Parts: sequence; structure tokens; C-alpha cells
Amino acid sequence: MNLEQLMYVVELSKSKSLSEAAANLHISQSALSQSITSLEKELGLKLFRRARTGTLPTAEGASIIKKVHEAAKIIEEIRLEAASSLSSLSGELRLSTMPAQMKTMVKVIAWLKKEHPALRIEVSEDGSLNTLGSVREGLADLGMIAMREDKLPIEGLSFHSLCKGKMVALVGAQSPLASRASISPEELRQYPFVLYKDDHVDQFILDFTRQHGPVEVLFRTDYDVAIQSALLEGLAVSIGHDYSFRQNANETIRQFAMLEIEDFFQQPVHFGWVRAKTRPNAPVMDYFINRFEHEYTFK
Repeated sequence: MNLEQLMYVVELSKSKSLSEAAANLHISQSALSQSITSLEKELGLKLFRRARTGTLPTAEGASIIKKVHEAAKIIEEIRLEAASSLSSLSGELRLSTMPAQMKTMVKVIAWLKKEHPALRIEVSEDGSLNTLGSVREGLADLGMIAMREDKLPIEGLSFHSLCKGKMVALVGAQSPLASRASISPEELRQYPFVLYKDDHVDQFILDFTRQHGPVEVLFRTDYDVAIQSALLEGLAVSIGHDYSFRQNANETIRQFAMLEIEDFFQQPVHFGWVRAKTRPNAPVMDYFINRFEHEYTFK
């Protein structure tokens, strides 16, 4: 058993998909499967099983996987603390992020300020396109964005992918659809939509319309609360990133449900950090990304 295998178990238990976990780990699916199988042979029990809904922990593997999470988290924290103690970080770090990441961002900033009080940090909330513009113009050092796979690589910028996801349908917990795992495009078109003002949401609606016909849009808005109210009242459905939903699952799982969209081709969406290639990589940027990835992985 080694740290690499522990991280593989953590990622697979989180993504519940061999292909998605392999993509997030930047390894082949066969390499991931072989590593997990090797660990299972060493332990003498099956950790995961294949199911209709994905790759899930077995009954006997669940407690082992929980301990793997705890062990991997402690090892990663030791590594980060050692890296932090090597030098004192100072200067300024300007960040721009999608709304869904603000809570995680604040937590990481609090860690960073505690460890490096001399560091000045500025953070703003914005959409992916505006964040790209801010990084290009030197108004932000790091930006958390969502980017379609067919738009990568990004000219003049470095992109560090955190994970890969897709667009899904969102409904209120009281909706008759809430107990389902998926919905067909034909069924989805029967409901009015409330949409967040986002380039990827707009592109989704264009792609969906081309493939399956137009939808009724009640309104578009910058305010999450307005969309949440419409969903809770059962007035409409919405569209969003599965990544954003899962990041806030503890708070939203009782109020909202996420549905896969059947028989609809869409480009995968990568979520990650973007920075300018022309600027030197300050140590604080790498350290912040590592800290953020740690919080994302073990949240």
C-alpha cells in the first residue's frame, strides 16, 4: 500500500466513476483499475463494486475507504505544512472565482493568512469569461473558471484542471422529478427554465435547442437565491454544473435534486485554475493551488 493508491481510492470514492477519476488523476483508466485491484488483493477484500449509478464502495469496503480518506488527508496536511515552513510568503495575491467556490476560497484564505500574516489577499466573484479577461489584463493572479474541453488549451494562459464535469438539470426537492436519477430531453422541454447568467449555461441552451428543440425560459439572473426560490416553489427547473452542485451538496441535498440528462451530447467541462504564462510563477500561487486542491479533495 502506498500514498498513490490511497489518493486513487479517495478520488474514485468521490467521483464514483472510473473514467472520471482517471481523468481527474491524469492517468489511464486501466492504470487506475489495476492499482485499485492490486490494493484490494493486498487487503483481501473488495473496496468497490460496479452499479448502474457508477462505481460504489462495497459494504465491507466502506469503513476501509473512510480510514483511507483520513490517512491520506493527514499525509497531505503534513506535506503542505512542511512546504509552508520552508519560507515565509508575503506580497499580494489577487484571486477571482466562480460563485460556487467562494466558501472553499474563504476557508483556504483563512489558512493562508494564519500561516503567513504578511500576505495580502484580494478576492472577487465573477463568471469564467470575465475572470479570463482579468487574468489576461493582469487584474487577477489566479482565476477559478469552468472551461469546455473543446476550448482547451487557452491561448496565452496556463490552465490547471481540478476536475471534469458536465451540465445537469436541477429541481426542487418537492418536485415529482426529485426522486429520479435522470430525465430525457423530451420530458425536460415540458418544464419552464430559470437560468443563471453564465456563458456555459447559455451554450448549453443553444446546444440543447439545436439537438432537441427550444425551451421556455422564465428568466435569467445573477442571483442564486432567485433561482433557488423558483425551484423550491416548483415553478421551474434549472441547469447547472454537477461540480457546483456536489461542492455544496451538504447544504443543498435536502432542498434540491440533480438529474442526469439522457441522450444529450455535450462537451465535458473542466474546472480549474488559470494564470498568465508571461508572469513568473510566484511560490504563493503554487501553494494556494495545493491548499485549495487539498480542501476540495478532502472536503
